[in-house]
Amino acid sequence: MSKPISAIVSVPLFAGYVLVEYLTYLSVVHTPPGVDPLLAGFTVQALVALVQALLLRQLLPLRYREPRLWTLLLLWVLCTFVPLGGGLVLLASCIWAAWFPGVRENNLLADVPRPEFVTYLVSRVSHGGGARLQARLVNTQVSSTDRLTALVAIQSMPTRTTGTLLRDLLADPIEDVRLIAYGTLDQAENEIMQKIFTTGKALEQAQEDNERHAINRRLAELYFELVYQNLVQGAVYLHTLEQADRYARAALATDEKDAALWLIRGRLALAEGRPDEAGQYMERALELGFPRERLIPWLAEVAFLRGEYGQTGQLLATLGNAAALPTLKPTVTYWSS
Repeated sequence: MSKPISAIVSVPLFAGYVLVEYLTYLSVVHTPPGVDPLLAGFTVQALVALVQALLLRQLLPLRYREPRLWTLLLLWVLCTFVPLGGGLVLLASCIWAAWFPGVRENNLLADVPRPEFVTYLVSRVSHGGGARLQARLVNTQVSSTDRLTALVAIQSMPTRTTGTLLRDLLADPIEDVRLIAYGTLDQAENEIMQKIFTTGKALEQAQEDNERHAINRRLAELYFELVYQNLVQGAVYLHTLEQADRYARAALATDEKDAALWLIRGRLALAEGRPDEAGQYMERALELGFPRERLIPWLAEVAFLRGEYGQTGQLLATLGNAAALPTLKPTVTYWSS
């Protein structure tokens, strides 16, 4: 409400407000015989307060008038239990706010939406060719020819890095993209499964413990490779983990000093969400002479899953940025800072 309008409305409202209160007091003083003056006064005041609340609400700034029901209820209670002072204070506040508005500073903090990856700017990036190819693939606005070219190009990349992307492309609207993605995944899986089949036949014919140990070890590695390359999902994923652990245990039954197998069992336990067992297996691998530098990332993951964040930072700090792989350097920098 502007200053002139506020002044014009407030003055007669103030006069009417005082007059209504005066008439209320007169009605209490001249209460008919047999009627409790206190009860009569409270009833009249409550009715008058309702009218006052409706009038006073019109003086409030628009943002203070909602929610309407609660605003009216608050004003009614104020005018009922503080008969004269409540309304006067509210009137004075409205006049003061109209003539001397407060200066509000702009908020320094604001919510912003999560940034999105802009795929059409990928061509301007001068590094990370694999990332550019994958970004071009997921961008459905790129021509189908360019997408197919990018898909053929990533076939030479390790399935470990492209498995998730290829699986997402199985639902692509372009049929050729779906077929190539399916063929790439199927070929990678069939190659490993063929090796598993051949190695399993060799295990049936093995006679010596050393030979059985080597074959069981190979089978554990092959099943683990299916998991490592993101070639299995769902129930097949869990079955593959069980098979890998089964053959790793069979190999350790003939030679329990194979440190690499203990590491494999530790990584399998991590994949199944069992950090305590994974830590035990990796400590066993460390005791058997497995290089500590290669175990540190896995030991750090075990500590993190256990909630031992201090231990996580200490382990990664011993690795150092110089010794860390490029994919691990951001993690090492974060936990070592």
